[in-house]
Formats: sequence, structure tokens, C-alpha cells
Amino acid sequence: MLASLTMATLIIVGAGASGLAAASRLVEKGFDPDRITILEAENRIGGRIHTVPHGSSVIEMGAQWVHGHDGNVVHSLAAAAGEIRTDIHTLESTGYADNVEMAYRDGRKIKPEQLKEFKKILESIYEDSRRDLAQWEKSLGEYFEYKFGEHLDRGSFTTMNRSMALDLLDWAHRSQNIEDGSDNWMETSGSGSLEYHECAGDYTTVWKRGYSVLFDILMKNIPKTSNGLRLSLADRIQLNSPVHLIRWNSGQVQVVCSNQTYYADMVLVTCSLGVLKDRADKLFTPLLPEKKRRAIEGIGFGTVDKVFLEYRRPWWTSEWGGVNFLTDPAKATGDWDDTLMGFSTVRGQPNLLIGWISGPAARQCENDSDNEVLRKCSALLRDAVGSDFSYEEPTRIIRTMWHSNRHFCGSYSYRSNKSKDLNVWATDLAEPIHDSNGSVRLLFAGEATHDHRYSNVHAAVETGWREADRIIELTKGAQFTAKL
Repeated sequence: MLASLTMATLIIVGAGASGLAAASRLVEKGFDPDRITILEAENRIGGRIHTVPHGSSVIEMGAQWVHGHDGNVVHSLAAAAGEIRTDIHTLESTGYADNVEMAYRDGRKIKPEQLKEFKKILESIYEDSRRDLAQWEKSLGEYFEYKFGEHLDRGSFTTMNRSMALDLLDWAHRSQNIEDGSDNWMETSGSGSLEYHECAGDYTTVWKRGYSVLFDILMKNIPKTSNGLRLSLADRIQLNSPVHLIRWNSGQVQVVCSNQTYYADMVLVTCSLGVLKDRADKLFTPLLPEKKRRAIEGIGFGTVDKVFLEYRRPWWTSEWGGVNFLTDPAKATGDWDDTLMGFSTVRGQPNLLIGWISGPAARQCENDSDNEVLRKCSALLRDAVGSDFSYEEPTRIIRTMWHSNRHFCGSYSYRSNKSKDLNVWATDLAEPIHDSNGSVRLLFAGEATHDHRYSNVHAAVETGWREADRIIELTKGAQFTAKL
């Protein structure tokens, strides 16, 4: 228990999905918002949810899809508010939409019967993996390459030669890295990947007005005061307030920002795992316990970026959904554009195409200028579509740089081989920290702290609620009830 329960105060580091979910749940349950301070390093709320107005609609610079609906709290919130719809563009969720071509950068196309055969074999490997990976001691990549090799050796491929099959596997590898958030599927734990539990249902649902509407919905649960006004957390959020130091073992917790120092009984840390990996040892004094530091070190955290190309008008037809890029090893340049997934059309944005890139290539791409990225992406597209269309050059790019932004240092978490070797998991990352007197001072939330839904927004929301409930339990009986 805290020393001064009647004056329980809380600082939340981060105004993303997890931090705001925690704050709104606390106020909903009676915690006085005047005792909450939310410190946000960016000049906006949302964290890795970043909806940007564009034309007559929006684009998602961060989280995009609502992955499934069974047990998905985000889907439940969105559906109840009438804010959910199915996205017809399924490049990220399936990789094999019928209207999305697969082509080499020299314009050679994969035939439909070849893609159908490859997809059938890959799906059989995925199906086997659900049974096999629990006893698999190596990486996810080693499993897939081993099983794929078996198919190659026994002649399962009848519509293509060995080199084309391997080029398609390379594309599947890149697609899996984007799904997982890993740099390479050789770094993803085979058995550890089973820790992720999918929510059944459509994986191609999106928000009608953009993912940021989630925050409006969360705030609607906050009760009104006796005069009918809704309690507000807006004035409790301090933007442009990156945290430089957290002193947590000397009575109240001291949180140091550039222009101000804050004090609280507890601090809820919701920044990304990438930020913790980058500077946890400098951020906390004294150092976090060894188990926590090993969890931060061991759990994987990768980079996934988007590149939007904007055109004066679409040069493609309404039936064309996009093109995925295959890389011929003999013609690879060794640059980041070898691993660019492809480009597809964007719902509500008739003049945009979206491309995906991950891992070291994404970080390398972030170091190139906009003009250089524009040139390389356009060249890839021009060569891949060949003479099928009267290709026109894009006018500009809009892109994400999640790794370069020190407030995120990447995109989302995954279960790595290292986390298995160190025997650290989400529960270790989520474990609260007690001071020398036995009082809880530091709490942790965010997608990486979720046992089974990590890498998703619903994990962030659930863990925010989890820690809010923990705080309520810790301060039970205190006179902190809001002035209703």
C-alpha cells in the first residue's frame, strides 16, 4: 500500500492507446482526474495510432487494421459506435488478393496457376506449424525453410522451377516479417510465436473515420459531473514533454522533463518497448531490477514502415489492386528497395498507392531523402507494371519513420529467440516495481506487455485497463473519489 492513499497521485508516461485507456478507465471508476498527469513526448496524442487527414478522407500512418473480432476489445468498441467496416484491400492481411499481381522488377509476372500452387503449399506449412512448433527448438524461419525444402525435394511444385519457388518464399518471408514486426524470421522464436493468439474473424476491418476515433470512444465512458459536464482529461495531458529521468526509490517518484519536474505516488510507463531498449538504463534511477532489464533486452521490437506515393491522377484501372515485388537474387542491388513488399491501392484515396517495408531495409530507407525514396519506388513500379499501363510519375511521397523517431524507436513487438534464451516474457515486462519500503512505484503497460495479443492496439488498450484496475486495487479505500 502507498503511504498517502488519501492523496494518491499518478503520472502516466505516454498518451497513446495504453496510456489513455488507463486514464479514462481510472476516471470512469472514480479516480480524480486532477490527480492524474499524462506526459506525452510528441506534439499530439495517439502514440503509434496516427490518423492524418488527406484529401476528403484520412490515411493511417500507424495502426491500420482491426485484427479480428472475437475477444477484440477494439472491435467491440468500434462496432458498438458504428465505426467499423470491411476493407476491400487485403494486401497486408493475406498477401495474395486476386487483384494484386506478383512481378519481378523487370516486369516478369507470376501466373495465376503458379501463385495458386505456391499459396496452397504455403498454407499447408502454416497448418502444420500449429501442430509442430510447440516442439520446435529453432527459429520460425528455420521451420518454414525446412518444410519448404521438403516440398521442393519431393517435387510438390509442378508449375514453376526451384528458383522461382524460392523467390516466392523470399516474398513470403518479407510478408511474415511485416506481420510479426521482426527483422528476420530467423530471429523469431518458433515455439514462442505460439504465444500470440489471434482473434477470430475478419482481419481486414478498418475504422470508417480513422483509428484515432478510438480516443473519442474511450473518453465517452468518463462520467459527467452533477452539473452535466463531462470530466476532462484533456487539460491533464502535457504535450511536448519527453521524460528524461525517473527517480523511483526515494518516497514519491520524481519524473524529470526538460522544463519541469513532476512528483507522484506512482508512475505508469506506457512508452514503446523500443524506447525502453534504447535508454532504460539512463531513464530510471536506480536501475530497474535485473529481471525487468532482461525482459527489455530479450523481447523483440522491430520496424515496419509505410510509403505512400501520390499521383496527379490514377494511371491504374479500378480492377487493379496493386503489385507485389519479387527479387531475383542474381539481379539484387543490395539496397533497401530489394525488400520493398509492393504497392497497393488505398481505400478512399484514389490518387495514392501504399507500400510496406520492414527490418534493416526500413531503417536504411529512413536514412534516404524523400527524393531518393521517391525515385527508387517509382522505378520499381514502372518496371514491374511494364507495358500493362501508361505509367505516370508520382508527385510526392508521404512516409513513416518509426525507427528514427526517438519517441518510438520502432513499430511493435514480437517473441524473439533471445527472449526464449533469456526465459523472459510479457509477464516479466508487465511486473510492477516496488521501492525499498515495499510500495508499488512503477507500473508498465503497452502492447509488448500483453501475454497473447502483443503487437496490436487491442493489446495496448487491454493492458491500459489492466494497470488501471491494478491501481484501483492498490488505492482501495482511499479518499480519491472524483468530485462528481
